Amino acid sequence: MKTILKFPLKKIVFLSSVLALAGCVSVPGIAPAQKNAGLVSGPPVNDIITPFDNALSCLSGRVNPKLTFSVGAILDQTGKEQFTEGGSGKFVTQGAGDIVQSALFKAGLTVVNRRDPRVMETEVKWGLQSAKKVIASNFFITGSINSLDFIPGGGFDAKIGGIGPSYRQNRILVGLDLFMTDARTGRIVANVPIQKQIYASEFGFGIGRFIGETLVTIDAGWKEREALHFALRQMLNLGTFELLTQVMSPKNYVSCREQIDALHGYTENTPGALALKKYLEKNAAGTDVNPEPESDDVLNKTAPAAPVNGAHSGPVKTDDSAETYSLKPENGAEEVNTINEKTNEVMEGDFTSTTSEELSRKIIVTE
Repeated sequence: MKTILKFPLKKIVFLSSVLALAGCVSVPGIAPAQKNAGLVSGPPVNDIITPFDNALSCLSGRVNPKLTFSVGAILDQTGKEQFTEGGSGKFVTQGAGDIVQSALFKAGLTVVNRRDPRVMETEVKWGLQSAKKVIASNFFITGSINSLDFIPGGGFDAKIGGIGPSYRQNRILVGLDLFMTDARTGRIVANVPIQKQIYASEFGFGIGRFIGETLVTIDAGWKEREALHFALRQMLNLGTFELLTQVMSPKNYVSCREQIDALHGYTENTPGALALKKYLEKNAAGTDVNPEPESDDVLNKTAPAAPVNGAHSGPVKTDDSAETYSLKPENGAEEVNTINEKTNEVMEGDFTSTTSEELSRKIIVTE
């Protein structure tokens, strides 16, 4: 019995000495119960920059500042969750609406906050604010992140004499849909469905050899995967840019679209992409040789801020002879084209003496 316990006892004494020494030395993550553990300092905090920021910033000054935009619900409809030791969590960010709101602000638009109206509602109920001073939205953006598919990958593992590399690759496919809606009629004026594959790979190198009677194994490698939520932010930024440009004349955003590298993102079949393609073909043919926006087409930078709008019930009229903004369904496709043309005029026109309410009417009033 003494022979059996002799060797383990030495190891116990040695480990006890190491632990006692560790208690006297500050080690990150390890500290006595009465003291705070040391914190590891990682990379610095910085602002988020995506490949689409320059294109969004380029739109600043090209959309009429009297138009107001807001963001509604952009929900996670994937139904996917991940189970971890701490419980369960969503794969997809629940803050997509805030990301789109930041994208609108970066584009220099007049944005009203509808993400959390509880403060305004409470102050109105308490009589601290007047509901008539709340600025109404002309357009709002909604949508959903509606697909998250795990694509089976592939790889290999080769060993010769216990030595060799291994490699694996897999992907996640994410898709979303965004809509821009006219706040007064509910008509969708722009839509974009986009998707992206999230790439992940793993590389390793292993050695397993006997040295005498002792087995020695060494494994080294690395894993890399695109940050899922950062990729979603890029998708939402590109989607916001696409929504805005769908209701603009191509000549007024062609220079902004050129700032987006196709390696980072592109759209081919959306209304905005098709309109831009048609415009570039005409420009190459010499039928339209002015790719830069004209002064009377861009927004008036000195125009006053959007005026406040009171609460209205029923159709709004600017004078006794003005028509209401209700649409006539029998007009069909011809009316839709007229509406789109008026949307472009309102988005880009010079309306120094026109109210925000009248601007919104110009998109949807019937002649």
